[in-house]
Parts: sequence; structure tokens; C-alpha cells
Amino acid sequence: MHDVVKPTIVLFVICTIITLALAFTNLMTKDRIDEMIKTKQEDDRRRVLSLAESFEEVAELEEIVSGNEDLNIVKEAYRGIKGEETVGNVFLVESKGYGGPITITVGIDVEGKITGVEIGDNSETPGLGAKAKDEPFISQFVGIIPQEPLKVVKNNKTKSEEIDAISSATITSKAVTKAVQAAVDTNAELMKRGGNS
Repeated sequence: MHDVVKPTIVLFVICTIITLALAFTNLMTKDRIDEMIKTKQEDDRRRVLSLAESFEEVAELEEIVSGNEDLNIVKEAYRGIKGEETVGNVFLVESKGYGGPITITVGIDVEGKITGVEIGDNSETPGLGAKAKDEPFISQFVGIIPQEPLKVVKNNKTKSEEIDAISSATITSKAVTKAVQAAVDTNAELMKRGGNS
């Protein structure tokens, strides 16, 4: 019996010490990690809507997206402010790609033009879906004022609303396009409600 109890107590003590050490490390680094995430998100907002000097969170987002399956992937929305004027909106969208959720930041100016798209956290396949971050794909969205829904095509692009799919990564291409479309639609709803004034 003594041969079983002594190793069990030693193992319990070791596990307790490791757990306390991890909890302490988490406590000491949590605020810094949160601050780094906020800084990264602010940088992403500035990249996709460079005209803005500051950003203010859109309070009415929840009532716009709740109950709408196409829009409920929009997780956050911010008004881009320059001086006293709203110059556009920025949306944080989470779409489901091939490897799991993809975080996408989309900027849209007051004219409805897509000013930038930034791909954040994702688990897409390296060399395939991960190419969604690359300029050849992502730049297709920039400068469009969509007159009709965005659509993924395979090398037969004839309109600005058509997005050439990444080769062998159609699911990722559609996930990003769906996210950008959700941002465009949410922006249109905000504008209807006077959200850009």
C-alpha cells in the first residue's frame, strides 16, 4: 500500500505546483496578451480604412445582424472617424474556411467602396488556402463598389464583383468572399439607418 500512496502523493504535488505555475504565468501575461491583440486589431482597422484617424464601436450592430444567417458572421463593427466626420466603417468578420474559422477585417468607405481586406487568424492549408492572405487574391476586393453580390469564379472573371478563386482552395475563396459580402451588406444596412453620418 505504501508503494502506491507515496508516488501518488508525489505526482499530486508535482501536478499542483505545475498548475499553480501555469496559473501564475497566465495571470501575469493575460493583460499584456490582451493589449497585443487590441493593438493588432487597431492596426488591421487602420490598414483597411487608412483615411480614419480613430475608430468608435458601432452600438447597433447586434440588432442588425441577429437573426440574419448571412450577417451574423459579422462580430464587430467600427466607424472610422477623421476630425468630426465619419469616413467609413470597419467590420471584423469570422467565416468558416476549409481549416476552420477565418478572421477577416473589411474596410468600406462612405461611398460603399471596399477600401481594404485583411486576413487574420486562420488554419487554412499552407500553400493553398493560406494564399488568401496574398496580394493577388485579396487585392481583387479593393476598390469595388459592389452593384450586385460578390461571386467566386474560376478564371472567367468578367465583372468587378467576380472574384477569381485561389487554385485548389475554392472553399477558402468562398469563405473570404462570403465574409466580405457580409461586411458590404451590414454596411448597407448601417447606411440605411444613418450610421455613416
